Amino acid sequence: MRQTKTGILLANLGTPDAPTPEAVKRYLKQFLSDRRVVDTPRLLWWPLLRGVIFTAAFAARRETLSIYLDGWRFAAHGI
Repeated sequence: MRQTKTGILLANLGTPDAPTPEAVKRYLKQFLSDRRVVDTPRLLWWPLLRGVIFTAAFAARRETLSIYLDGWRFAAHGI
């Protein structure tokens, strides 16, 4: 019997230009609009992305930004 092998590929697909809500939104729009990242029919994905995901994500903007800023400081100091 032949054993199946499983692999995991980790890739860095970039980060926002700055730790600001506008930069994060711009990055997420580009990232989540990439067909190589989200393989869902556009007719279904665009309303979800613009109507649900962006609305929910930026309703919680303050919490999202604080998490991002903590990570930004962490990366900047090489900790």
